[in-house]
Amino acid sequence: MNVLVTGAAGHLATLALPGLRGHALRLADVRRPAALPPGASFVPCSLLAAPQAELAQLFRGVEVVVHSAYIPSGERDVYSARPPQLERFDAELDNVRMAQRVYRGALEAGVRRVVVVSSNHAADWYEHAQVHERARETVYETDLPLADNFYGWAKASYELLAHPYACGTFGRRMEFVMLRIGSPYPIDPGRYAPGVAPPATSLPRPRGPAAFKRALGAWLSDRDCASLFRCAVDAPLALPPQAVPWVIAYGISDNTRAFWSLEQARRVIGYEPQDDSEIAYADAVRRLLHEAPAGRLGPQPGLQ
Repeated sequence: MNVLVTGAAGHLATLALPGLRGHALRLADVRRPAALPPGASFVPCSLLAAPQAELAQLFRGVEVVVHSAYIPSGERDVYSARPPQLERFDAELDNVRMAQRVYRGALEAGVRRVVVVSSNHAADWYEHAQVHERARETVYETDLPLADNFYGWAKASYELLAHPYACGTFGRRMEFVMLRIGSPYPIDPGRYAPGVAPPATSLPRPRGPAAFKRALGAWLSDRDCASLFRCAVDAPLALPPQAVPWVIAYGISDNTRAFWSLEQARRVIGYEPQDDSEIAYADAVRRLLHEAPAGRLGPQPGLQ
């Protein structure tokens, strides 16, 4: 298939590309990726600023779009205290506008499916207010998308913005797969060692051993990330005949300590993760959780 990947120079797209081998890849970004897969083409493009004619050319002949482009609103870590959450709204609103340009461009070009890089933060109020408080064990794909920060609000907005397109409101249905990505980064156990000062944070966040447990639950390995995107692009959607082709799936590995559901990822797009943070980081688990006093995944003394 002809597959357009936006934000192709970014970290997540770089991890996703090995899962898209065999497709004709058109990579778009404001900067050139460090390496182009064999046969892939690169188109420099600002999705928010490009004239409509340029966007139409970008989408021409494309069958599936992977929308990974993102305009940063500050620190990569959504929990960071810099800049303040209240100052992030305008940049995140631009991300919503960019998603609209992508969806409309895809619609007008006849694109069949759009895979949207969403985030666990689209519904992270449940994590902060309920999982950490031991009021629930799992956040499900069917829970209302409730965020307590503008980054998560924007991701939830991408998801909801896609629904009219999936319904066929604008003349035809498009398939949408929203991937609520967990943490596609290696875990640094040193951040959670006893005596290490926690970072300043603007949102509720566990610390020490509890934060390490959270990291174990959220982890997405490189191998599973590539597999997730392959399924999201290739798999027929296992939905009832009359269902709106609008799917939310969490993107994490098969982690023992997972607190996000993988039910729809497994059932609807056939995702079968192979890795488990409990095994990949077994030495750190033993050192930080078994040999040291283990904090629970919940509020810690002094948590702000």
